[in-house]
Amino acid sequence: MDDFFNFMPMLRVLDSSSNRNLEELPVGIAKLVSLEHLNLSWTGIKKLPVELKALAKLKYLNLNWTEDLKMIPQQLISSFSKLQVLKMEGCGYGCLLVLEEMEHLKYLNVLTLTFKSASELEKASRFNKFFSCAIECVELLHFRDSRSLNIMALAKLQHLCTLILWNCMDLEEVKIERNIIEGAGCFNSLRSVSVVECNHLRDVSWITFAPHLEVLWIYECNGLEEIISEEKLGEVTELKGNLNLFSKLERLLLEDLPELKTIYHHALPFPQLKEVSIRGCPMLKKLPLNSNSAKGQRLIIEGEKGWWKDVEWEDESTQIAFLPTFKPR
Repeated sequence: MDDFFNFMPMLRVLDSSSNRNLEELPVGIAKLVSLEHLNLSWTGIKKLPVELKALAKLKYLNLNWTEDLKMIPQQLISSFSKLQVLKMEGCGYGCLLVLEEMEHLKYLNVLTLTFKSASELEKASRFNKFFSCAIECVELLHFRDSRSLNIMALAKLQHLCTLILWNCMDLEEVKIERNIIEGAGCFNSLRSVSVVECNHLRDVSWITFAPHLEVLWIYECNGLEEIISEEKLGEVTELKGNLNLFSKLERLLLEDLPELKTIYHHALPFPQLKEVSIRGCPMLKKLPLNSNSAKGQRLIIEGEKGWWKDVEWEDESTQIAFLPTFKPR
């Protein structure tokens, strides 16, 4: 492998992604002095060699889902002075350990991170530069130390586009506070939210304050009873109209939610909605739709035939409007 690098000093892009057999990088990689783009995502890499410091022109480093990565030498990340993109979602090495080094990367503008505890997230929020500028994707994974999450730690991320809550089995509540609603620019960049295997959550009402949300996927949350709790919202703000709920939503995916009874208690316009997928939600009998919902859109509603047969409609005109949209799965 080192001989291979001898012939490639001008190489600018090296993509080794999805190679699970790749467990270490040869020291010869230091010869790739022109390298600007290095993708190691979904590999079996266990450590990064200190020789990577020779890659002075590196602008893009992808370590997403390198779950076996346990060692990154100190000052390695900060040595990439031209780095613009750093992806560490699902990385086995704690991103908190390198977050301080990132403050020296003056060109960094895209950052993806995973936090495995509420205390990690709280500590990371003290790094104001990245919690206002660079973070594009955050995954909260496994959270085992907290029953409650204060959403303020995430609401102030100006460029947060994707938020994933995955297997946070102890999490019971995501707190909504009045200062979130009153704060300017709250979740304005958030486009995609995924909530997976968070069995103690009862609702995800906080997504109300993501006005530009396009994709919402909720999967295998056994205790989830409603998507938007009108009661919970009423505790922190006076509900005015429908708060422009889901005005940008294009895809709503609800799967294996045995206790889900309500998406929202009132019909909503859904002006951008294109796809609704409902599977394994036997208690969900009514959709927040009326004859004016999704008007002019080519909407597809996927679900089981048995579930669709039992849907309770607002009125006959609503039923007539949406019957042609159904696609059995």
